[in-house]
Amino acid sequence: MKTLITTLVVVFLANKSIAQVNEQVSGKIITENKEGTLKIKAAAISSSETYLSLNYIMVSVKKGKSGNSTNKQSGKFSLGPKETKTLSETALNLAKNDALKVYLFVKDEETDAVLSKDSLEINAEKFASEVNYIPENRIELSGLTIDDTKTRFGQQFYETFFKKYNQLPQKYEGTVTVSELPSMGRNSRISVSLDDQVIYTFITRPADEAMDAEADRTMALLADYSKRNAVRDQQFKY
Repeated sequence: MKTLITTLVVVFLANKSIAQVNEQVSGKIITENKEGTLKIKAAAISSSETYLSLNYIMVSVKKGKSGNSTNKQSGKFSLGPKETKTLSETALNLAKNDALKVYLFVKDEETDAVLSKDSLEINAEKFASEVNYIPENRIELSGLTIDDTKTRFGQQFYETFFKKYNQLPQKYEGTVTVSELPSMGRNSRISVSLDDQVIYTFITRPADEAMDAEADRTMALLADYSKRNAVRDQQFKY
């Protein structure tokens, strides 16, 4: 699975230091590099004698030949006394000259206070000088798209769709996921969803014109769904 983000709005600080701020919880970024694939694992370690209700955010920013891509993972979790828990795992294809920055924040679920931080930098000098540190309370992500296609035709559709989506001046709130499942014969079924809502499904056809038409239809359906949601939200405001 490849995850891209078309818009990343953050306020950067000059301070590169990321230190643990709570002795009871420690967030750790663990990596393993195998033949150009970097496996990244986020873990939380408790030294407390009580149960803890927490949440986490892990943001990775990669810079390569094709430009910048950003991945965000987050969620709620609990830690038992003296427990160590894996929060998320991801894998990135990292070439020799690619640059990467990863930030992990572990927060108290009730107060949203940051309890622990960790970071990872690879070839950080290749980033612009102002990209030094992402403060945990100033992250705003929009336009997140996830590529979960598995065939050449699925990848062709995703790239066609992504080019059109990336041209929008205002991206949709939430995550757009393009997933692919096997179907009859050599074809497959593409499903496009916005967060948990399926917007459009279709059977792939090996033709550039067909992929372009399906991408246009997906864009139109996303626009219609977003418009209807905006109207519905307005109706519930008193």
